[in-house]
Parts: sequence; C-alpha cells; structure tokens
Amino acid sequence: METFLKIENIKLWARVGVLDEERKLGQLFSLDIFLWTDFEKCTLNDDIKKTVDYSKLVQVLKDQSKKIYCFTIEKYSKAILEIIDQEFKLSKIKIILTKCNPPITGFDGKVSIVRILENN
Repeated sequence: METFLKIENIKLWARVGVLDEERKLGQLFSLDIFLWTDFEKCTLNDDIKKTVDYSKLVQVLKDQSKKIYCFTIEKYSKAILEIIDQEFKLSKIKIILTKCNPPITGFDGKVSIVRILENN
C-alpha cells in the first residue's frame, strides 16, 4: 500500500521573476507538497515524533521564501526541494509550485512547475 502526506495550497510571497518589479516587490506563489516516508512507525504507536512535522515544514518554507531572489520558477522550485530534502530526509518528494498571477498581457491563468525527487 502506498501512503503519502499531501500539504496543499501553502501561500508563499517570493521575489522571483524575469521582470525587475517581480524581484523587487515579490509575488504570490502557491505550493502543494506530496511526501513519502514510512508512516507505519507513527501509525502503530500514534507517535508524533515518527512522522513529518508539517507545521515546521510550512514555517521553514515561509522563512526561505523571504530570502529567495531569482529569475525563474525552476530555480525557486529546486531550492524548495533541497530544503525539504535536507530537513526531512524522505524517500520521495513531489512539489507543484504555482505562480498565481504571472504578469503576462492577456493571460489570466497560472503557471506551475512539477518536480519529483526520489531518494534510494
């Protein structure tokens, strides 16, 4: 049986984008995270220390978003993956990072990148 933890719609304000305004003022991103690990240890004993502390994870990512400054969503998503991997050492991580309001004339959609990291 495959089990993963899903954390949806984490709101992050980050200075990421090609336009100077995007890097100066920042903009809103939404992040969905999927985390794979052995949840059985937590399940058997209902031990909070044997699972992912997602409140800590959200706080780490919010803190990191205040420090990021780059041109591309690709680089930002890689930085997010690296932080999650370093902090939690999980078997698999999937993220979907979405730029909520990309400044594209005549476009009112969203732009997302999906990244998956598997540790063996």
